[in-house]
Amino acid sequence: MATRQVVYVVLVDGNSTRVIPDERKKPEGPSNLERVGSLLEDHAVEVVAEHAVEGAVTSAMPFAHVLLAAAPMIGMLASVAMASKSIDPKASIGVLPADRPGVRKDTLDRCERAFDGSSADVAYPVAGGQAGYPVYLSPEARERLAQMPEGDLLKAVQSDASLQKLAVDCRDVGIYLDLGTPEQRREAERRLAEIPSIERSAPRT
Repeated sequence: MATRQVVYVVLVDGNSTRVIPDERKKPEGPSNLERVGSLLEDHAVEVVAEHAVEGAVTSAMPFAHVLLAAAPMIGMLASVAMASKSIDPKASIGVLPADRPGVRKDTLDRCERAFDGSSADVAYPVAGGQAGYPVYLSPEARERLAQMPEGDLLKAVQSDASLQKLAVDCRDVGIYLDLGTPEQRREAERRLAEIPSIERSAPRT
């Protein structure tokens, strides 16, 4: 089977607390966008963002192509469809919301290998029985976007019986932990601290 070309689509909303640290407070480490930028720096990336965060996006991901959406964001599925129109129709895409910056690089590698070695239309990682992002869509699945009801992409593709799906097992809770706000980040850190180190280690191959 030929290697699938994957272009990552990053979705960024206009609430600055979800993408950059509060400048009135001491920074608590890299912003969500900086984390996503580090994660995807070796990949082709398309970003859908609002005008309010364009500067933060280009600073964190200077290698990415940025599409500016209307404010407020037009919705997840519509935003993905917007990005999809500017990407080679023969390519697959991997969708990652900017508020899921805890995903590990080895998780991306694991998902890409599994997706590339399958005939699935859709692939996504699963940790502890819970699905998360990135969600990978084949060219055929991309064509289905326009017919899907508005809402969460993961739920939409999971419920679409016409799409062949592949759940990729991993041990990366970052696939589903929302780190959009400072409160959510603190809660995620608390949850991570409660998980034995073996559960946060690299998945078995």
